[in-house]
Amino acid sequence: MIPFFHAEIGARIKLSLCAFYIVAGLSACGGGGGGGPSETGQPVTVSTLASEPPDPSPSAVITRALVISEISTTYYSNDVAWLEIYNADSGPIALSDYTLRSSYIDPKTGAYSFEPISFALPSITIPAHGYLVIAGDVYDKLQGNSQIVYVKNNSAVPYWNANGSVELVVADRSADFVRFGASMALPMTSAAWAGRNVAELPSGASEHGASIVRLASRGMPDTDTASDWTLVNFATPAGVNDIGAGVADSDRDGIPDSAKVQGGAYAGLDLYAMGARPGRRDIFIEIDYMSDADPGVTPRREALQKLVDAFAEKNIAVHLDTGNLYSQSFDPDGFNLDGGNPVKFAKCIELAISAADATPGCASFYDYKSRHFDVRRMLAFHYVLFANSQNVNGSAGSSGIAEVAGNDLIVTLGGYGFPTASASGLNLLINLQASTLMHELGHNLGLQHGGNENANYKPNHYSIMNYMYQFAGLSATPNTANAAERYFLANGLKGKTYCNLVENSPCTSAFRLSYSDGAGAVLHESGLMEAANIGHGSGGGAYADWNDDHAFNAAAYARNLNPQEGTGIAVLKDYDEWANLMLPFSRTYSGSNSGDVMSINEKKRAPRSNPMNKHARQRIAEQPLPADFQDMLRKLKMHKH
Repeated sequence: MIPFFHAEIGARIKLSLCAFYIVAGLSACGGGGGGGPSETGQPVTVSTLASEPPDPSPSAVITRALVISEISTTYYSNDVAWLEIYNADSGPIALSDYTLRSSYIDPKTGAYSFEPISFALPSITIPAHGYLVIAGDVYDKLQGNSQIVYVKNNSAVPYWNANGSVELVVADRSADFVRFGASMALPMTSAAWAGRNVAELPSGASEHGASIVRLASRGMPDTDTASDWTLVNFATPAGVNDIGAGVADSDRDGIPDSAKVQGGAYAGLDLYAMGARPGRRDIFIEIDYMSDADPGVTPRREALQKLVDAFAEKNIAVHLDTGNLYSQSFDPDGFNLDGGNPVKFAKCIELAISAADATPGCASFYDYKSRHFDVRRMLAFHYVLFANSQNVNGSAGSSGIAEVAGNDLIVTLGGYGFPTASASGLNLLINLQASTLMHELGHNLGLQHGGNENANYKPNHYSIMNYMYQFAGLSATPNTANAAERYFLANGLKGKTYCNLVENSPCTSAFRLSYSDGAGAVLHESGLMEAANIGHGSGGGAYADWNDDHAFNAAAYARNLNPQEGTGIAVLKDYDEWANLMLPFSRTYSGSNSGDVMSINEKKRAPRSNPMNKHARQRIAEQPLPADFQDMLRKLKMHKH
């Protein structure tokens, strides 16, 4: 991915453009992005700018029916630039009667041009007073629907950065035109634009999720001038442009403040009715689930409630939407927010955006998302699919896969044969669904298996993100003599099984899940002190028998506590995950760039994502359930107790 042009080239072009605008008496040389560091180090070629109007009849502007109502911010050359159009007519309009003209980029070469080219539009009908998003068809797996279509001209796709233009054309005349930044593109009909350009769009790796709009509160003005347009901090794709200029996100959860009060809305969605409130962080999650008799594939209500309760302890409200699975009408307490769908079964699912990434024989997560997920929810909701398996043959395997610092995740617990006829088996199913969902959501929220690092199986990292605790759960008292029992379980010591854990076994309803609060002391594996227990205190003389010699060792000794990682003797650190959750998806264009967890100062600046990209820059696929866990399931099923 590279910004749309190299900084040096961009600076030279902008200087010449500013000179033109000064002579012409226009003001389009304000501050804003345009350059920036190239992720590949390759400059982008900028072609010749348009200078002559193609219009043979300058005064013949078409009376508006379709109008451009919103234009997204973008940055990287393989980003998905998008615009929104609105049908202002009282009847339906065939989109194929129109053509899109815009500045463009060829993602294969990185060549960008201010001079617009034409893009044919598909055969789709836009209802009266309806909205539609048009986006660049950059990736193989992008699928359109009644709310969004993807277009390209050979390998070129619509594109802009700080500068560009967008035009709707019908019968070789301008229906609507917008020009912004330093672009000198001319409309098909010269009378379609007057005066100065709209100011440069915010441009940079941290500027996704904003847009320029014709505000609904202003009556969506259409005077063919820059005054029609307002820069907003929150894009509202495929919905009403109801977020005003300057609206902030004081809770740092990705939800605009104006949508958290009664009477407010976000792209027409009533998030207040769904449970959002000011002064509290909110997370919205839609859960679709495959239609199948396997109990692992359908989310249990008890599991969902455990997730909600775990976040509520930290004053974070999780709002889940499973549609009519547990309530036949809108009911936030019953997890029905008018979304959530049972979907077609597929034996294998994948989270891959390109054909090169795809696994033959596996269904695409993005196909399900395109069919069932409301585009208006893209910036506010995580999308979860409870599916069967990630293995081609549909067999039991990885428990899930998720974007890091994104909003897409899959839970795959099919094929394990949970024995729900027994109390222990049912508890295992409920608890495993809850812990897996919270674990994968943690990846979406920017967490890794070691908190801010990939190091796993750290006894002091008391978190559901840690494989040592994901399936075994957490003790409510990690300073007791039983604090290390999950360490023993993970390493096959002292005869520990999931069902004979003393505290909060996953075979019981007392199972506990949480992220870490960072309270764990550092464990130096080169000089372990058993008296320090697992790093969370030691009550009543409790100690961690790290070497399994059944005796307390007062002297320090060396031992590798997480041999599963293969890293040898190391320093194991805890991490305050609750204080560092990245609720507003990501500031970068689609998930984390390198997997590095953002600092709390960066999070305070409310990172935002481009909702249309659907490109997981980093994904984490989990391992299958531990062999001893699977063996326990088989025994429970056989004995039915």
